[in-house]
Amino acid sequence: MRYAVREFYRDRETYADRVFFSEDTFAVADGMGVGRGASVAAEKAVRLVSEERPFRSIDEIYAFFNRANRKIMDEIAKLGDRHVTGTTLSLLSFNGNSYLIGHVGDSRIYLWRRGWIEMLTVDQVKVRGGRKYVSVLGIDWTPDVVLREGTCERGDVFLLISDGAVGKIGDEDLCGLIDTDVERSADRILNLYRSLSPEEDLSLVMVLVD
Repeated sequence: MRYAVREFYRDRETYADRVFFSEDTFAVADGMGVGRGASVAAEKAVRLVSEERPFRSIDEIYAFFNRANRKIMDEIAKLGDRHVTGTTLSLLSFNGNSYLIGHVGDSRIYLWRRGWIEMLTVDQVKVRGGRKYVSVLGIDWTPDVVLREGTCERGDVFLLISDGAVGKIGDEDLCGLIDTDVERSADRILNLYRSLSPEEDLSLVMVLVD
């Protein structure tokens, strides 16, 4: 595997995205809410990924998300914060020639293969009364976890990207920015994002199956 990581933020103190990367597992967590709880929840999520990787089956990932949810709830409770907060988590792990995905929230995981791109996750977003509600870990006892698995091919590129890009960089645009040089591809995406939305944060991880 080859991979590239990029993070763009205005203020490190308020930046609530966290990324994780290793030889077999990758993740993006985006803390939601007001106050310290958002960054604490995201930090806890990626720390748990680090402690429990690698994952060998979809069942393991599902069980992990439920354990992580409870631990994140406990971590947030320690803050005594009155604000509702939590974190999205998009997780990609490799087991041999298979990929495994677990996902809660509105960050995204894409697969680019031979010039075509496919979104492998689902945006878990509802709008009620004009307000946006995103599924996160750390709030509900039974999170709705999106699970997916498939077979890798040499030359596949996976993109994990936080929700800042949604509505700003379309899937067709992403497809044209990605190739098997993940460092160059990550720079292209980040540079375009900064030109379109210089005031908003973004995190991304790109992974090449070589």
